[in-house]
Amino acid sequence: MKARGAAPLQNVKAGGRTILTTLADIWVILKSGAFRHADYAWLHLSSRYLAPLALLHYMAIGEKRGLRPTPFFDPVYFGERRPRRDGGNLFAGFLRAPRGAPACREFDEDWYVAQHPEASRASSPWAAFMRHGLAELQDPAPDVSLAFVAQAYRGRNKRLARTLMKVFERRRGDGRLSCVLRLADLKANQAAFHDSIVLLSMVDGPVKRPCLVFVQTNGEHAAALHDPSRGYDLLLNYYQPPKAPPLEAEFVFAQNGTKTTAIWKLLTERPDIFQAYDHVLFLDDDIAIAPPRLNEFFAMMKMHGLDLAQPALAAGSYGSFPALFQKEGSPGFRLVNYVEIMMPALSRRALLATRECFAQGISGFGVDALVGDKVHRLFGPHIAVIDSVTARHDRPIDLDGGPLYRYLSANGIDPGVEMWTILAENGLEHGLRETDPDAH
Repeated sequence: MKARGAAPLQNVKAGGRTILTTLADIWVILKSGAFRHADYAWLHLSSRYLAPLALLHYMAIGEKRGLRPTPFFDPVYFGERRPRRDGGNLFAGFLRAPRGAPACREFDEDWYVAQHPEASRASSPWAAFMRHGLAELQDPAPDVSLAFVAQAYRGRNKRLARTLMKVFERRRGDGRLSCVLRLADLKANQAAFHDSIVLLSMVDGPVKRPCLVFVQTNGEHAAALHDPSRGYDLLLNYYQPPKAPPLEAEFVFAQNGTKTTAIWKLLTERPDIFQAYDHVLFLDDDIAIAPPRLNEFFAMMKMHGLDLAQPALAAGSYGSFPALFQKEGSPGFRLVNYVEIMMPALSRRALLATRECFAQGISGFGVDALVGDKVHRLFGPHIAVIDSVTARHDRPIDLDGGPLYRYLSANGIDPGVEMWTILAENGLEHGLRETDPDAH
């Protein structure tokens, strides 16, 4: 009978040890103050108001899933190097002896102490970094720039820890390449993207009319753009070569990449094309606008001496900025600080002057603001939305996992990171807005 009773007794003792270990681990974590309750709840429980449940979730589920309790502790990384033999919580085990322990890839203790010798006098350089270094944007490792992360991912002030947790979580999956942690890594990804582009010329001229419409297309652009009565030449730039190029287009090219990289590639390798035209409109293939309206648009640009412009967005279109939608009672056009990359039109002089701007980004985010700023500085307030001509944008903007976003991410490009980096590097404000003509 004794033998039969031994196993249950052992299980009770084992269960008791587990409960005591768990309670002790919870106490260590709470006492440290290192667990980011609200940030963890916001990221993994969908609401910061569930912060009281965050630690329980982490203890029961989160650590097994590899979720971080704080930015600079990775349970997977630590567990592979310092597994707990008693089955206890890895984060609690780390907190009991953090000095010299492998917290995560993004914190290099030896390197950090070499940069900040005062941290060596603390009981734990990791704890010293978490108390002071994080807020002071001290880099935790040679391949991590906190100043860049704060700028590129909008993780300023008290939001930096949350931003880092989100970025590190994205880096666990398909976003590792695009979630860069240094400006140098972003520039390297952009350079690699540019180097991969191959330009194929399929139809090459001649020039027939004074204006050009460039369409970035997958072959599904509006057939009406080919209307023989159009008052503009047509350049089609395909993502992939079509089986048979349209004979009505004056120019047909194919190149992998994006609209922005296509513009840069053609401006670099075929500047002769653009020098032949008074104005060039760069159109996305999901923009609907009839050829007669395009003729009116170019006439308005010429009449008012505009160097940068776009047609107004018709009601019901998808768009990011209210200033771009058609405005009731407008005298015909309104001055703005820049126009969106979906359909900017530039004069010959403006296009030649802003050529290098198109080399600064892959996605186009931020490039449009950069172009607008340079046009304004060089030529004055000749930037407008033309309300007398409208266009429809019928496709939702591709930011949340759509084909374009996935393509960019797979090539190491995050549109938001590009935008905020361009704006910061050039001291530009965020936001497209109307400008006061009397202020110039």
